[in-house]
Amino acid sequence: MANILTLIDKQRAIGNKVIFRFKVVLSGSYAQGGAIGVPGETLSFNTALNPNYIARPKLPGAPAGKLPANADFLLRNLPAGFDGRVEQNATLPTQANYALRLFSSGGTEISTGAYSSVGATLVDATGITIEVTVPARYN
Repeated sequence: MANILTLIDKQRAIGNKVIFRFKVVLSGSYAQGGAIGVPGETLSFNTALNPNYIARPKLPGAPAGKLPANADFLLRNLPAGFDGRVEQNATLPTQANYALRLFSSGGTEISTGAYSSVGATLVDATGITIEVTVPARYN
């Protein structure tokens, strides 16, 4: 089962920027990446669900502009004891293959396996939110 990414909100931010908020429901299992930009979970912002019909929901990317950097993403509402980050894919970065990597509270990437065995509280983690800040001119 693949993860489900849903665009839930878009708002203007200071400095002629826009913040997109996505909700992610994790897939059934995790594949340890072991390196920056190696999934984890692969996130496709190009195919995110858009039930609220938010205008221009896609992230910038080539050739129109550069992809959002790793620092442009913020994760919220991860279950207690876990941390995570969204990173550009290490080999061929596009809006359709960002890497979501998950870590234990000690900073170690969680191991490969079903979430029920490697991070049981992640199984029902339905409120994980990803915020990404992009330049408004790409919207």
